[in-house]
Amino acid sequence: MSTIIIATILIAITTAVPLVFIWVSRKKARKQNEENLKAFKKAGSNNGLSFAHYEVLKNKIIGLDTLNKSLLVFELNKANVAVIDMKIATSCSIYKEYESIDIGSDKKATIERHLRSIDLKFILKGSVEPVLISIYNSNVNSIYEMAELETKAKEWHAVLSAMLVKELKAIA
Repeated sequence: MSTIIIATILIAITTAVPLVFIWVSRKKARKQNEENLKAFKKAGSNNGLSFAHYEVLKNKIIGLDTLNKSLLVFELNKANVAVIDMKIATSCSIYKEYESIDIGSDKKATIERHLRSIDLKFILKGSVEPVLISIYNSNVNSIYEMAELETKAKEWHAVLSAMLVKELKAIA
């Protein structure tokens, strides 16, 4: 009888310890996300923006203020803030950057294309260089996140393109 009690106690301890670590880790991540979102909203209010739509990515938060027609990009690690005025944007597109990787051996070299990043590319009036907002970056994100982030990029592209079309119709 005592062996069953000891076995039950060992199983309980073996499962409880990892569960406590998981709980602490999730609590810490949730607190960090709340702090990041608070800093993002503060950056938005400093720029006179309020967000109808925002997206939290691994290394940045993107928010859209539909009233002011502005897009705010808040980089989490660097705390950089960029505001894109959609009133001066002429186009928005999805830009995919690829790189070539040598995956062969010395005897049989094979080069394969590898997706490096998926970006939203903006052309602004009076600007020579396009503005790129990275949604997927192979250095930051896992390859398993690629399909989900590509879908998010397409959703943002649709929303922003619709805003540009309305803006261009209003000007004409």
